[in-house]
Amino acid sequence: MRIYEQRNNKRDFQCGYCFTDGHNKRNCPHMKQHWDANADLRGLRRLGTSDTIKGVDNKMFPSQWQQYYSDSDALRQFRAHWVYMTDRFSTKTKAKPKKRKKAKCGFCGSTAHNRRNCNKLKNFIYVLNQTNKAYRSAYYDKFIEGMGLGAGALVSMRHPYGFVDSSGVAIITTFPTEKIMFTNLKPSWSDYATRAEAKILLNGETGKFNLAQDCFYADYQTAQAEDIWSHMFGEWGRLVEVVSPAPNRPTKDWFLGQSPCFSWIVKKRDQKTLMHEFHHLIKHFYPHNNLRTKLGAKVYDQYYTR
Repeated sequence: MRIYEQRNNKRDFQCGYCFTDGHNKRNCPHMKQHWDANADLRGLRRLGTSDTIKGVDNKMFPSQWQQYYSDSDALRQFRAHWVYMTDRFSTKTKAKPKKRKKAKCGFCGSTAHNRRNCNKLKNFIYVLNQTNKAYRSAYYDKFIEGMGLGAGALVSMRHPYGFVDSSGVAIITTFPTEKIMFTNLKPSWSDYATRAEAKILLNGETGKFNLAQDCFYADYQTAQAEDIWSHMFGEWGRLVEVVSPAPNRPTKDWFLGQSPCFSWIVKKRDQKTLMHEFHHLIKHFYPHNNLRTKLGAKVYDQYYTR
Protein backbone atom coordinates (compact mmCIF):
# COMPACT_ATOMS: atom_id res chain seq x y z
CA MET A 1 0.00 0.00 0.00
CA ARG A 2 1.37 3.41 -0.92
CA ILE A 3 0.55 4.86 2.49
CA TYR A 4 2.57 2.05 4.11
CA GLU A 5 5.45 2.07 1.62
CA GLN A 6 5.95 5.82 2.12
CA ARG A 7 5.69 5.67 5.92
CA ASN A 8 9.41 6.45 6.41
CA ASN A 9 9.66 9.22 3.82
CA LYS A 10 10.89 12.45 5.38
CA ARG A 11 9.23 15.68 4.38
CA ASP A 12 11.35 18.49 2.94
CA PHE A 13 10.83 21.66 4.96
CA GLN A 14 11.04 25.18 3.60
CA CYS A 15 10.46 28.27 5.68
CA GLY A 16 7.42 30.25 4.59
CA TYR A 17 9.08 33.47 5.78
CA CYS A 18 12.68 33.44 4.51
CA PHE A 19 12.33 30.51 2.00
CA THR A 20 15.31 28.68 3.52
CA ASP A 21 15.25 24.88 3.48
CA GLY A 22 15.58 22.94 6.71
CA HIS A 23 13.25 24.79 9.06
CA ASN A 24 9.75 26.22 9.16
CA LYS A 25 8.69 29.72 10.08
CA ARG A 26 8.01 28.71 13.68
CA ASN A 27 11.76 28.15 14.09
CA CYS A 28 12.99 30.85 11.70
CA PRO A 29 15.98 32.75 13.14
CA HIS A 30 15.46 35.70 10.75
CA MET A 31 11.91 36.22 11.97
CA LYS A 32 12.96 36.38 15.61
CA GLN A 33 15.80 38.82 14.77
CA HIS A 34 13.42 41.08 12.85
CA TRP A 35 10.90 41.01 15.69
CA ASP A 36 13.55 41.99 18.22
CA ALA A 37 14.87 44.78 15.97
CA ASN A 38 11.45 46.42 15.69
CA ALA A 39 10.38 46.59 19.31
CA ASP A 40 9.06 50.14 18.81
CA LEU A 41 6.34 48.82 16.47
CA ARG A 42 4.88 46.46 19.04
CA GLY A 43 1.36 47.33 19.95
CA LEU A 44 0.39 47.89 16.33
CA ARG A 45 -1.86 45.11 15.10
CA ARG A 46 -1.05 45.74 11.46
CA LEU A 47 1.75 47.57 9.64
CA GLY A 48 1.39 49.98 6.76
CA THR A 49 3.90 51.18 4.18
CA SER A 50 4.46 54.36 6.19
CA ASP A 51 5.72 52.51 9.26
CA THR A 52 9.53 52.50 9.58
CA ILE A 53 10.91 48.97 9.64
CA LYS A 54 14.49 48.33 10.76
CA GLY A 55 16.96 45.59 9.89
CA VAL A 56 14.91 43.82 7.23
CA ASP A 57 16.46 43.35 3.77
CA ASN A 58 16.88 40.68 1.12
CA LYS A 59 19.80 39.10 3.01
CA MET A 60 17.12 37.07 4.80
CA PHE A 61 16.62 34.99 1.65
CA PRO A 62 18.99 32.18 0.52
CA SER A 63 21.88 33.49 -1.59
CA GLN A 64 20.56 31.94 -4.80
CA TRP A 65 17.26 33.76 -4.30
CA GLN A 66 18.71 37.19 -3.54
CA GLN A 67 19.07 38.05 -7.22
CA TYR A 68 15.32 37.62 -7.63
CA TYR A 69 14.04 39.14 -4.38
CA SER A 70 14.74 42.74 -3.39
CA ASP A 71 14.60 44.53 -0.06
CA SER A 72 11.01 45.49 -0.81
CA ASP A 73 10.12 41.78 -1.05
CA ALA A 74 11.69 41.24 2.38
CA LEU A 75 9.67 44.15 3.81
CA ARG A 76 6.52 42.71 2.26
CA GLN A 77 7.21 39.38 3.96
CA PHE A 78 7.74 41.18 7.28
CA ARG A 79 4.44 43.07 7.04
CA ALA A 80 2.57 39.96 5.94
CA HIS A 81 3.87 38.03 8.97
CA TRP A 82 3.55 40.80 11.53
CA VAL A 83 0.31 39.46 13.02
CA TYR A 84 1.85 35.99 13.18
CA MET A 85 4.96 37.38 14.91
CA THR A 86 2.83 39.34 17.37
CA ASP A 87 0.88 36.23 18.31
CA ARG A 88 4.04 34.13 18.38
CA PHE A 89 6.44 36.31 20.36
CA SER A 90 4.32 38.66 22.47
CA THR A 91 4.20 38.02 26.19
CA LYS A 92 0.91 36.37 26.95
CA THR A 93 -1.05 36.33 30.12
CA LYS A 94 -1.24 32.87 31.61
CA ALA A 95 -4.36 31.24 30.31
CA LYS A 96 -6.63 29.23 32.50
CA PRO A 97 -5.83 25.57 31.92
CA LYS A 98 -8.35 23.88 29.71
CA LYS A 99 -10.27 20.98 31.07
CA ARG A 100 -8.78 17.83 29.67
CA LYS A 101 -11.07 15.94 27.37
CA LYS A 102 -11.80 12.36 28.18
CA ALA A 103 -9.52 10.04 26.21
CA LYS A 104 -11.09 7.94 23.49
CA CYS A 105 -10.09 5.19 21.12
CA GLY A 106 -8.50 6.53 17.95
CA PHE A 107 -9.95 3.68 15.91
CA CYS A 108 -13.63 3.36 16.85
CA GLY A 109 -14.12 6.52 18.95
CA SER A 110 -15.20 4.78 22.17
CA THR A 111 -14.29 6.46 25.47
CA ALA A 112 -14.23 3.11 27.25
CA HIS A 113 -10.85 1.97 25.89
CA ASN A 114 -7.92 2.88 23.62
CA ARG A 115 -6.58 1.32 20.43
CA ARG A 116 -4.53 -1.22 22.34
CA ASN A 117 -7.64 -2.73 23.91
CA CYS A 118 -10.06 -2.19 21.01
CA ASN A 119 -11.86 -5.36 19.97
CA LYS A 120 -13.25 -3.64 16.89
CA LEU A 121 -9.70 -2.95 15.74
CA LYS A 122 -8.73 -6.59 16.22
CA ASN A 123 -11.86 -7.73 14.39
CA PHE A 124 -11.14 -5.31 11.55
CA ILE A 125 -7.63 -6.72 11.11
CA TYR A 126 -9.25 -10.15 10.87
CA VAL A 127 -11.71 -8.86 8.25
CA LEU A 128 -8.89 -7.32 6.17
CA ASN A 129 -6.80 -10.48 6.32
CA GLN A 130 -9.73 -12.72 5.38
CA THR A 131 -10.73 -10.35 2.58
CA ASN A 132 -7.18 -10.38 1.27
CA LYS A 133 -6.91 -14.16 1.46
CA ALA A 134 -10.16 -14.55 -0.49
CA TYR A 135 -8.94 -12.03 -3.06
CA ARG A 136 -5.67 -13.91 -3.50
CA SER A 137 -7.61 -17.15 -3.90
CA ALA A 138 -9.76 -15.60 -6.65
CA TYR A 139 -6.66 -14.04 -8.25
CA TYR A 140 -4.86 -17.40 -8.25
CA ASP A 141 -7.83 -19.15 -9.90
CA LYS A 142 -8.33 -16.46 -12.54
CA PHE A 143 -4.83 -15.33 -13.45
CA ILE A 144 -2.21 -17.79 -12.19
CA GLU A 145 -4.03 -21.06 -12.71
CA GLY A 146 -6.49 -19.78 -15.30
CA MET A 147 -4.16 -17.72 -17.51
CA GLY A 148 -0.78 -19.14 -16.54
CA LEU A 149 0.75 -15.92 -15.17
CA GLY A 150 3.96 -16.26 -13.20
CA ALA A 151 7.73 -16.17 -13.44
CA GLY A 152 8.86 -17.78 -16.69
CA ALA A 153 5.60 -17.18 -18.57
CA LEU A 154 5.83 -15.88 -22.15
CA VAL A 155 3.42 -13.00 -22.69
CA SER A 156 2.45 -10.86 -25.65
CA MET A 157 3.03 -7.21 -24.77
CA ARG A 158 2.12 -3.91 -26.34
CA HIS A 159 3.12 -0.37 -25.53
CA PRO A 160 0.09 1.60 -24.25
CA TYR A 161 0.60 4.06 -27.12
CA GLY A 162 1.04 1.29 -29.67
CA PHE A 163 4.73 1.91 -30.45
CA VAL A 164 6.09 -1.05 -32.38
CA ASP A 165 9.50 -1.10 -30.68
CA SER A 166 7.84 -1.73 -27.31
CA SER A 167 5.66 -4.60 -28.47
CA GLY A 168 6.39 -8.28 -28.82
CA VAL A 169 6.69 -11.47 -26.80
CA ALA A 170 8.36 -11.03 -23.40
CA ILE A 171 9.31 -13.37 -20.62
CA ILE A 172 8.26 -12.55 -17.07
CA THR A 173 11.48 -12.72 -15.03
CA THR A 174 10.07 -11.67 -11.66
CA PHE A 175 6.50 -12.10 -10.43
CA PRO A 176 5.76 -10.28 -7.12
CA THR A 177 3.46 -12.78 -5.39
CA GLU A 178 3.77 -10.92 -2.06
CA LYS A 179 2.30 -7.76 -3.63
CA ILE A 180 -0.90 -9.44 -4.81
CA MET A 181 -3.46 -7.80 -2.50
CA PHE A 182 -7.07 -6.67 -2.77
CA THR A 183 -5.73 -3.11 -2.60
CA ASN A 184 -4.41 -3.70 -6.16
CA LEU A 185 -7.95 -2.82 -7.21
CA LYS A 186 -7.77 0.69 -5.76
CA PRO A 187 -7.07 3.44 -8.32
CA SER A 188 -3.33 3.97 -8.74
CA TRP A 189 -3.42 7.53 -7.34
CA SER A 190 -4.99 6.36 -4.06
CA ASP A 191 -2.91 6.27 -0.88
CA TYR A 192 -4.36 2.82 -0.33
CA ALA A 193 -3.36 1.35 -3.68
CA THR A 194 -0.72 -1.38 -3.88
CA ARG A 195 1.43 -1.64 -6.99
CA ALA A 196 2.46 -5.13 -8.01
CA GLU A 197 5.10 -4.74 -10.71
CA ALA A 198 6.28 -7.74 -12.71
CA LYS A 199 9.70 -7.53 -14.36
CA ILE A 200 10.08 -8.67 -17.96
CA LEU A 201 12.68 -9.18 -20.65
CA LEU A 202 11.40 -7.77 -23.95
CA ASN A 203 13.41 -7.43 -27.15
CA GLY A 204 16.64 -7.84 -25.18
CA GLU A 205 15.78 -5.08 -22.70
CA THR A 206 14.47 -5.27 -19.17
CA GLY A 207 11.24 -3.60 -18.23
CA LYS A 208 8.29 -3.86 -15.90
CA PHE A 209 4.53 -3.48 -15.89
CA ASN A 210 1.90 -3.13 -13.21
CA LEU A 211 -0.11 -6.27 -12.50
CA ALA A 212 -2.86 -4.14 -10.97
CA GLN A 213 -4.20 -0.98 -12.62
CA ASP A 214 -4.63 -1.37 -16.41
CA CYS A 215 -2.61 -4.57 -16.58
CA PHE A 216 -4.46 -6.31 -19.40
CA TYR A 217 -5.31 -4.82 -22.76
CA ALA A 218 -9.06 -4.85 -23.43
CA ASP A 219 -11.62 -2.64 -25.11
CA TYR A 220 -14.08 -0.63 -23.06
CA GLN A 221 -16.88 -3.19 -23.23
CA THR A 222 -14.63 -6.03 -22.09
CA ALA A 223 -13.31 -3.97 -19.21
CA GLN A 224 -16.83 -3.18 -18.01
CA ALA A 225 -17.82 -6.84 -18.25
CA GLU A 226 -15.02 -7.77 -15.84
CA ASP A 227 -16.95 -6.15 -12.96
CA ILE A 228 -14.79 -6.14 -9.81
CA TRP A 229 -11.64 -6.73 -11.89
CA SER A 230 -12.40 -3.86 -14.26
CA HIS A 231 -9.46 -1.72 -13.05
CA MET A 232 -7.11 -4.41 -14.36
CA PHE A 233 -8.49 -4.27 -17.91
CA GLY A 234 -8.42 -1.27 -20.20
CA GLU A 235 -7.31 0.25 -23.47
CA TRP A 236 -4.03 1.34 -21.83
CA GLY A 237 -3.15 -2.18 -20.71
CA ARG A 238 0.15 -3.70 -21.86
CA LEU A 239 -0.41 -7.44 -21.48
CA VAL A 240 -2.37 -8.82 -24.44
CA GLU A 241 -2.27 -12.56 -23.75
CA VAL A 242 -0.25 -15.36 -22.17
CA VAL A 243 1.51 -17.16 -25.03
CA SER A 244 3.05 -19.87 -22.83
CA PRO A 245 2.13 -20.38 -19.16
CA ALA A 246 4.66 -20.20 -16.35
CA PRO A 247 6.41 -23.57 -16.06
CA ASN A 248 6.76 -23.58 -12.26
CA ARG A 249 3.74 -21.86 -10.81
CA PRO A 250 3.39 -21.89 -7.01
CA THR A 251 0.82 -24.15 -5.41
CA LYS A 252 -2.35 -22.49 -4.20
CA ASP A 253 -1.66 -23.48 -0.59
CA TRP A 254 1.74 -21.78 -0.72
CA PHE A 255 0.29 -18.73 -2.44
CA LEU A 256 -2.44 -18.33 0.17
CA GLY A 257 0.13 -18.75 2.92
CA GLN A 258 1.63 -15.37 2.07
CA SER A 259 -0.17 -12.78 4.14
CA PRO A 260 0.53 -9.08 4.67
CA CYS A 261 0.22 -7.48 8.06
CA PHE A 262 -2.55 -4.88 8.30
CA SER A 263 -1.71 -3.96 11.88
CA TRP A 264 0.19 -0.83 10.83
CA ILE A 265 -2.61 0.77 8.85
CA VAL A 266 -5.26 0.32 11.55
CA LYS A 267 -2.93 2.10 13.97
CA LYS A 268 -2.70 5.10 11.64
CA ARG A 269 -6.28 5.38 10.34
CA ASP A 270 -9.67 5.10 12.01
CA GLN A 271 -12.45 2.69 11.14
CA LYS A 272 -14.56 5.30 9.36
CA THR A 273 -11.72 6.19 6.97
CA LEU A 274 -10.84 2.57 6.21
CA MET A 275 -14.47 1.53 5.69
CA HIS A 276 -14.91 4.41 3.26
CA GLU A 277 -11.93 3.13 1.27
CA PHE A 278 -12.54 -0.61 1.45
CA HIS A 279 -16.23 -1.33 2.11
CA HIS A 280 -17.04 -2.37 -1.48
CA LEU A 281 -14.01 -4.66 -1.74
CA ILE A 282 -14.71 -6.19 1.68
CA LYS A 283 -18.31 -6.85 0.69
CA HIS A 284 -17.23 -8.52 -2.55
CA PHE A 285 -14.42 -10.74 -1.26
CA TYR A 286 -15.03 -11.37 2.45
CA PRO A 287 -15.69 -15.13 2.48
CA HIS A 288 -17.72 -15.62 5.67
CA ASN A 289 -21.29 -14.81 6.72
CA ASN A 290 -20.33 -13.12 10.00
CA LEU A 291 -19.35 -9.71 8.60
CA ARG A 292 -22.04 -7.88 10.59
CA THR A 293 -20.77 -9.43 13.80
CA LYS A 294 -17.12 -8.61 13.04
CA LEU A 295 -17.74 -5.01 11.98
CA GLY A 296 -20.47 -4.30 14.48
CA ALA A 297 -24.14 -3.76 13.65
CA LYS A 298 -23.89 0.04 13.51
CA VAL A 299 -20.98 0.11 11.03
CA TYR A 300 -22.35 -2.75 8.93
CA ASP A 301 -25.81 -1.21 8.63
CA GLN A 302 -24.32 2.17 7.71
CA TYR A 303 -22.47 0.77 4.69
CA TYR A 304 -24.46 -2.26 3.59
CA THR A 305 -28.17 -1.79 4.36
CA ARG A 306 -28.93 1.56 2.77
